Amino acid sequence: MKIDWKTAWIYTVHILAGVTLGYILFSCKSSKSGCDAYGNVNYKYYIEGKIIYKNDTVDAVALTDRFTSTDDSIYYYNSDSSLVSFLTPYTVYENIPRK
Repeated sequence: MKIDWKTAWIYTVHILAGVTLGYILFSCKSSKSGCDAYGNVNYKYYIEGKIIYKNDTVDAVALTDRFTSTDDSIYYYNSDSSLVSFLTPYTVYENIPRK
């Protein structure tokens, strides 16, 4: 019986690709920060309030380690380096542990 090495090679590559994709897709656990947007990261501040988004005032929540406050608002830098401003009334909670 003659072995077709080209066909055997193609089957081997497909099997290895399937195993690799399966490992990548199914090995992710929520406790790994690389798999989840937040992971088990504990932020120092949890801010609830209103922001202006597309010329409309909407409810918003922020998780951050730093912010700056003025008389009537709170400012912090978002993950995309954009400046976000919470208008009064707002509520700042400190050291809220994540589940």
